[in-house]
Amino acid sequence: MKSHDHKSAYIKTFGCQMNEHDSGKISILLESLGYRMVETPEAADLVLYNTCTIREKAHHKAISEIGRAKFYKHKNPDVIVGVCGCVASQDGEELFKTCPHLDIVFGPDQIHALPDLLKNAAEKKRAGAVTLVDAPADYVFPDFVDEKKRFKASEFVSIMKGCNCACSYCIVPKVRGREVCRPPDEIVSEIARLVRAGTKEVVLLGQNVNAYQARRSRAGGEMNFSGLLKKISLETEISRMRFASPHPKDVTDELIALYACEEKLCPHIHLPVQSGSTSVLKRMRRGYTREKYLETVEGLRNAKPGISITTDIIVGFCGETEAEFQDTLDMLYRVRFDSIFAFKYSSRAGTEAACDMNDDVSQKEKERRLELILEFQKKVTLEKNEALIGSVQNALVCGTDRMKKGLLTGRIADNRITHFAGHERFVGDIVPVRIIAANKNSLSAEVV
Repeated sequence: MKSHDHKSAYIKTFGCQMNEHDSGKISILLESLGYRMVETPEAADLVLYNTCTIREKAHHKAISEIGRAKFYKHKNPDVIVGVCGCVASQDGEELFKTCPHLDIVFGPDQIHALPDLLKNAAEKKRAGAVTLVDAPADYVFPDFVDEKKRFKASEFVSIMKGCNCACSYCIVPKVRGREVCRPPDEIVSEIARLVRAGTKEVVLLGQNVNAYQARRSRAGGEMNFSGLLKKISLETEISRMRFASPHPKDVTDELIALYACEEKLCPHIHLPVQSGSTSVLKRMRRGYTREKYLETVEGLRNAKPGISITTDIIVGFCGETEAEFQDTLDMLYRVRFDSIFAFKYSSRAGTEAACDMNDDVSQKEKERRLELILEFQKKVTLEKNEALIGSVQNALVCGTDRMKKGLLTGRIADNRITHFAGHERFVGDIVPVRIIAANKNSLSAEVV
């Protein structure tokens, strides 16, 4: 393909960490084609929207931004405008009809096709590549690690794609396909190269990351998620390991035990409970009960005292009664999560809940329940943060603070964001800091 020297590209990312990871891979691929990345769409020759359809708000926001892109096209007809991600998978070539200014549409599995799509667009041929790939033999995980380039202190590494779960509210299996697990040796190789390029921490990614089960490349049998974590720890020089997002039903005793003995495994787990009511969980088709979730939390805290546990909550799911909502509030009282992401239920077309259940909790009631959840959690998170004042923690310095106050931003091992004064030479390193103040969403510290 002809080089795109002196051309510029802008990517707007919506939604989950998987989309952030995909955008990073797309950026590296575009740079290899001669593009330079820019901060605003007005300055770009290529404008890409990496979209999310998991939640209604993210979907609407993405469609709105895509609509505005017609103004860039009006000013410069040669600008290439594209959509990728889950909206691309869900709507496919229909997007060309609803957004006539689009040039390319491709799903998460078609990042490798981008060079050809750009070539077609440059020749004024609209192109789409949105077929879901389910068979492992057909799928190649994108890997654009170049050791000549210094990578970020913390990087995402994809270990699997897709999801075999059947949660009644979730569209992921339809837009990301079924599970395909990446070979363990391939994962270890990518992480080893990232370490040589400056990375200190990896975040292993999968829609249901702890369901990982792959055939070993050089030995018989299968390797599960815990086995993969052990392999990464033994065979690479990575300093820290995290993962997102696990499913409570797939948290095994082996994984819990690993928190007690594996020093590289960060003392944090994001464990989406979604509801504290067993009856709601059954309607959600989550595969565990309230009691089983609480048992898992107890096991994690016994294995790793002080472990940070965060979660996702959905309020107002189909048929949720006041008593069922109170079960969720009680779950928050019992577990005392370190932080949460909470959302009002929104029906997604194509899901079981949208087809077979009534979205019968009013918006006003959903808002009331969400406010109660958030108000309670705000106090707990602040109390948890305040308990760390005076302690010395190791912070991975990721960059400078977004508020432009001249501070560095890092994450301590349990994933809390920490701000402190220090020289920019610390960026990319793990440094000891003493916590001196607690904020509602972060910590303030000083370098020891």
